[in-house]
Amino acid sequence: MTTRWRLSSVTLAVLLTLSAVFIAAGGLGLATSMALIGFIFTPVIFVSGWRSFKSAPTLAFLGVLSVTWLCASHLWSPYERADQAYKLALLIPLFVMGAYIACRLTDEEAERQAGVLSVVALLAGGYFLIEALTGGLIGGWIELELEDSNYPAEAIRNAKVTLSRGATAFMMLAGPVALYLWRRDGAWRRGLALTLLAMAAFASASFDVEANILALVFGLVAAGATQFASRTTLQVILLGAGVWVLGAPLFMGMGLALMPDSVEDGLPLSWAWRLEIWKAVLEQIRQSPLIGHGLDSMRALSDSVAYRDVMIDRLPLHAHNAGLHIWMDAGAIGALLCAATLFAGARAVGRAPLNADQITGLAYVGGIWWVSVLLGYGVYQEWHHAALALGVFAAFLNRTGASE
Repeated sequence: MTTRWRLSSVTLAVLLTLSAVFIAAGGLGLATSMALIGFIFTPVIFVSGWRSFKSAPTLAFLGVLSVTWLCASHLWSPYERADQAYKLALLIPLFVMGAYIACRLTDEEAERQAGVLSVVALLAGGYFLIEALTGGLIGGWIELELEDSNYPAEAIRNAKVTLSRGATAFMMLAGPVALYLWRRDGAWRRGLALTLLAMAAFASASFDVEANILALVFGLVAAGATQFASRTTLQVILLGAGVWVLGAPLFMGMGLALMPDSVEDGLPLSWAWRLEIWKAVLEQIRQSPLIGHGLDSMRALSDSVAYRDVMIDRLPLHAHNAGLHIWMDAGAIGALLCAATLFAGARAVGRAPLNADQITGLAYVGGIWWVSVLLGYGVYQEWHHAALALGVFAAFLNRTGASE
């Protein structure tokens, strides 16, 4: 191994370690570390990357067109700041390249980086386990120190918000790393794999975000389904996501119209609030169905109302639903482009040189990410894109599965 490559290997390991640290910090900084991986190593793998993109020209073209349209929609958005457009345009290509780099590593280097991720993922998991068992004690103490607050209960609530985001990113990393450990020789490694999944389960259920539980369950089911219909499972996830994005206003409108009032009345406030958000977003979509209201438009629109004796914002920062969010900002054109990209991705998966373990890891990561943006987080959030890139990177490191 040349000195130059040794330095590159160490650099990659350091950035992956920092990514795990940033996951424990609730995703803060994760976009930076993953973008740096893409930026630093793109020159090394540019030629092979270009060949890979040329092998799936439809996917590459539609992906670029989708991001371009989303960014361009800022031109008619009532929200003046263009931060999100710059982030989408600059970070998404870097995240794609950062995840792709794992494909170009030698088997020896992939093994080395998988070992690094195993150690740091277990350490991050240990942190989330401690926080889960103590109710966010460490995070709450940090919040008190940083904010100089005299209200411990408020600090704990703020800490749980941060921890829930970190838990989502940790869950996406834990699956591929656990699969890597499970495939190694030695009962102790399998024990570590099960420990890592148990930590992910604790993290998903401990910070007052029920969507994390659903996301982990769906990710595990998707991973299990690949054992019976390997590549098809991953394609079905991508096709299903595309269909949802394309038909979200129809599906959500019908579902909300058919839902009895008694069901809504029986929901916890956080979920009933989601229903109000979806209703408000559907109203906005009907006003501009073709091109939408522009990127980040919800940040400039306010619709506060009294609901169950509390004031809620029916148009918060995002729609808590990826399909409605895209329709709200980019209209039918944006939804069509994003759906077409997902369909092209399903087609490309059918031809990609992936082994069984890589497909399992990708289905797990993709399943968690999709449920998360379907029920919880904004579809454009850069830390969430970075978490997806890291999870995909980890999935690509698994080289032991049979070829598909």
